[in-house]
Amino acid sequence: MEIAPGITGLLHKTQISPAIQTPVLELFWYGDKVFVTIREVDHEQRQMGLGLALSENRPGKDLPAGKDKSAPHETSVRIQNVFELPIPRRHILIVEDVESQAEAVRGWFSEMGQSVDVVHSAESAIEFLAKTLPDIALIDIGLPGMKGIDLARHILENHKQAQVVFASDWARANEVKAELDELQARGSRLLYKPLLPEDLASYLLYEQDQRTTPILQEERLSLSNIPKLDAKKAIHSLLAAYKKHMGVEQTILFSLDPTRRRIHIVERSGDCVFNKSAIAQLIYSPVRDAAEDREFVIANEITDRDKKRFQYLLELCPTMVSCIGVPVPAQTAIRYALFALDRHAKQFSGERQMYAQGMALAIGAALDQNDLRERSALMQRSALIGNLASGMMHEFNNLVNPLYYESVAMRKKLAQFEKDPAASASSIGEHIGRIQDDVLRIINTAKAFSRVTSKGRDEILRVDEIVEETLLLLRDISERSNVLTHFVRPEGMLLARASSTVLEQIILNVTLNAIQQIVEFRPGIRGWVNIQMESLGKTQDGERCRLLVEDNGPGIHARLWEKVFDAGYSTRREGNGIGLYISRNLMRELGGEIYISKSHIMSGTTFVLEFPVHL
Repeated sequence: MEIAPGITGLLHKTQISPAIQTPVLELFWYGDKVFVTIREVDHEQRQMGLGLALSENRPGKDLPAGKDKSAPHETSVRIQNVFELPIPRRHILIVEDVESQAEAVRGWFSEMGQSVDVVHSAESAIEFLAKTLPDIALIDIGLPGMKGIDLARHILENHKQAQVVFASDWARANEVKAELDELQARGSRLLYKPLLPEDLASYLLYEQDQRTTPILQEERLSLSNIPKLDAKKAIHSLLAAYKKHMGVEQTILFSLDPTRRRIHIVERSGDCVFNKSAIAQLIYSPVRDAAEDREFVIANEITDRDKKRFQYLLELCPTMVSCIGVPVPAQTAIRYALFALDRHAKQFSGERQMYAQGMALAIGAALDQNDLRERSALMQRSALIGNLASGMMHEFNNLVNPLYYESVAMRKKLAQFEKDPAASASSIGEHIGRIQDDVLRIINTAKAFSRVTSKGRDEILRVDEIVEETLLLLRDISERSNVLTHFVRPEGMLLARASSTVLEQIILNVTLNAIQQIVEFRPGIRGWVNIQMESLGKTQDGERCRLLVEDNGPGIHARLWEKVFDAGYSTRREGNGIGLYISRNLMRELGGEIYISKSHIMSGTTFVLEFPVHL
């Protein structure tokens, strides 16, 4: 092995642990890095004997420390830190029918110095709004009588100065996803229950930042306007090239849902006069002929005789005089059609028709690739959910019984407190702290699991909390695998606007992959995964965040650092090669990147997750 340029040493095969069954020629490849120690130097033969320095015992590389159980209760400290944040005072109206929920949220807001009013129905909220206009209306979706969705519409239409915020569990939010998407596009926000002080403080700080720096509104990170796994970006580029080559004003990719009998515009390139209200009638136009019946639609010049057939396309683009439409051969349930439109008469010759077919094939390939990736992501998420369900139940079972015990013990201590207050006060405080910790762990476990199982949604989140929730879900798996997971919390609070579902799945994939690699590499021997987070500040691509996921697993050959992200490729015997492939595509969906920064054979690997932070 080369220690430095021109300086080599010999590593005898007996230095390799008998537990490692990989043949030597497969274990080490040219270009790999290995941690070694110099065991002996033969000056006469000018040779050095080397030994392996595995990651768990190499100098200066101690295992991450576990949590100090004797330390003060972290829950109390974190809550107090939240209450001390410099949050501007706002007037908040809480609309919640469950009194205990409303009282809890009112209490958190009051501790933060906010002005709070509470009503228990949408009808009462409307009466309140007629007299007083709050800065923020926090609305429960599942209200009795008039629903929270309808109340939000009323506020957005009649009280535009008030910020509308929904509070809901993930299951109810998914039931009304279409309505929530519509209202979020109009400026409302969504917070998931149960609402903790950190959630409310994060929202208030974010909302204040948006009010003082409105220019950042256009820079939000949103899955609704970022290419889905790069497919939308590819399609837009193809449409732009198609428009330029054909010399037309507008190119449009239409989709047809054969079940609902609806046509939508997937993407378009060009800026001619455009009437969106006509889209609903396109099912009765030649767009359906191309998409469903796979017909070619060619009109070199639309005459009076053709206007009836092209009526709804003309309503969509009133200046259209000529067009060509071809079916897109995508292997999906949804049907697609590619159209080129122009305000002048055009001769769509045989050569142009062939080019249109070729472009349709290219777009179809992009759609098929995107569909494959989305299906793979769904399958992989389903596998993750199954893998994590047992861990979640294990966590609940471990917490519920102690929580019940602590509540019984608390009652006894209160009885003693009446007799001897001084002797019991300290003990009661300890019981309260333990109860708080257990309740918070139950809440965080439920929230983390709901993020993974829910559909992707753009939201305000704290990146450090996403990491902690992810490791919480993996606690049972890591403990059974004898792998310690550790997260180095950053000093500051980093907020991001992104899909927590996507980010959590990426971290789950990378961390679970590290755990599985360690188990296969060193069964029965303790391993570790260490996660660090840092803000890169302002870069040429905007503000970015970086997560470093380091493990002490088998390492990855230098020539495979890119290969491991390919679909179907895995370095594990039982791996399916999907996790890292999905992770890279999901990270690129966020506008970021995932890559390997360093790896040493038999001493571990460091994955880097970089993504933009847009508020």
